[in-house]
Amino acid sequence: MIDIADQIAHVLRHPDEAVTAETIYRSHHGGVFVSAGTTEHFHVEYQRYLGYAGQQLARGVLGDCEADFLQLTDWFGGLVPQHLPFRVSIVRGSFGAFHDTCADTHLHCAAFDGHNAELVEMLNMAEAVEVFSAGQNAGWDCSASNGEGLSRVLATALHPTQLDGFATAGDWLNSPRKNFVDHNDQTDRNPTSTGCAALFLNYLHHQLGHTWTTIVAHGRPTLAATYHALQNSDDGWERFSTLLAAHYPPGRYAHVTTDNVFPL
Repeated sequence: MIDIADQIAHVLRHPDEAVTAETIYRSHHGGVFVSAGTTEHFHVEYQRYLGYAGQQLARGVLGDCEADFLQLTDWFGGLVPQHLPFRVSIVRGSFGAFHDTCADTHLHCAAFDGHNAELVEMLNMAEAVEVFSAGQNAGWDCSASNGEGLSRVLATALHPTQLDGFATAGDWLNSPRKNFVDHNDQTDRNPTSTGCAALFLNYLHHQLGHTWTTIVAHGRPTLAATYHALQNSDDGWERFSTLLAAHYPPGRYAHVTTDNVFPL
């Protein structure tokens, strides 16, 4: 049963840690949960093991989650996902966050050092984006690179100071730069393909000037198809890769610690 859980879980993985079957099992069953409070769209709890730190993290999430939810609803054109409220479980660890399926509203968020509630809320929103994407059913696949990229850029737009450590753009820039624009990578656990997706989405927003609402509304099964829907052109990969090559030459180490290098 643990192996099945590992196969279906969709993750926002911190690059320094693996999200294993044991991680998932421990998050589900590793301790008694204490209810911290409920808002209109969220129920927040924490593992009793976390004590006062868990209580403070939960309080921070409860203070921000409804405003963030309102922004997600706006970006997704008024969509409200089914099967709410979200159940947000704050658990021990530094792995990131996960939920069992794209539409699953039970979100598990790592507590990290127990002192950064905004980081936990950023994780909460990254997973919530995937639930919105599943409800929209327009092509943003949380189990593939385009959907994973979207969850990261929108969560970062909400909490721009909290991406530290999760950024993946450098992984792609410092790789052979495989084309994950025309072709999706069918996983959410490859930092290289996630980095390409996050960069391309930030290119659409910060370089070409499309709003997040417009980008979300034009979701398609690939980023190239999203670009075509927005630009009525098929040169997305060519223009994106050429622009980056001019500023970050392939083969030269790119010292990039965020997921956005635009505008260039």
